[in-house]
Amino acid sequence: MTRVDYERRLYQTYRAGRSLSADTGRLWMDAIAGHAGRDRPDLTILDLGAGTGRFSVLLADAFGARVVAVEPSAKMRADAERGSAHPRIVYRDGTAGAIPAADGEFDFALLSMIIHHVPDLDACARELHRVVKADGLVFIRNTFSGRLDGIRHYEFFPSTRAIDEARLPRVERVREAFEARGFVVQALDTLEQEIDPSLAAHYDRIKRRALSSFELITDSEFEQGLQRMGIAAGREATPTPVLEKVDLLVLRRPSN
Repeated sequence: MTRVDYERRLYQTYRAGRSLSADTGRLWMDAIAGHAGRDRPDLTILDLGAGTGRFSVLLADAFGARVVAVEPSAKMRADAERGSAHPRIVYRDGTAGAIPAADGEFDFALLSMIIHHVPDLDACARELHRVVKADGLVFIRNTFSGRLDGIRHYEFFPSTRAIDEARLPRVERVREAFEARGFVVQALDTLEQEIDPSLAAHYDRIKRRALSSFELITDSEFEQGLQRMGIAAGREATPTPVLEKVDLLVLRRPSN
């Protein structure tokens, strides 16, 4: 697996470059609530690989929950503590293979766009089985190899599709790892989210180079792709929203 160093550059651009609109945030919270329910008192939620805390805040507000946000990058975590501070969120240092939490501490866990950064899926599944309560849920929000159609920036940065096909796991591999640890697949949903209201707005986002796949191409490739994208954005007479499909794999930890 090719590793990406978030301490090098991404921590500086991630918050602005990976922001979500209020509507997109609600889309994902509604999708999670459709499986987990919303009217549940005293929820404790794990946001594993929390980054700058963008989903931690959404979870705390949407569910009135206590959120434990675990992030291994010290610089990303520091940004989260500054920019995503919340009275019901605690940020902790930790990894998918060593989650700093008690057995059965969480009602459910969210892993948003991090499963491809996990070096040992089996260890991750083992740890989540430990820290999620019986009948609790694990939500894996991610794109998967073999399911990458419709991602707009591939049009301008074609090498990144091949990179993502190689580095992203197939959904079958993730299911296999979790089923081996006793989880049961509850659903595989695909949501279409609006990334930006126009290609010009998408260009402004992409130029921040906040996607980890852009760390795996040369500066020259990135600049050439950005130039192609800028030309296309300038030719867009009518703003057209940039949409993207992202999967939500839902797994349940049975009580037996």
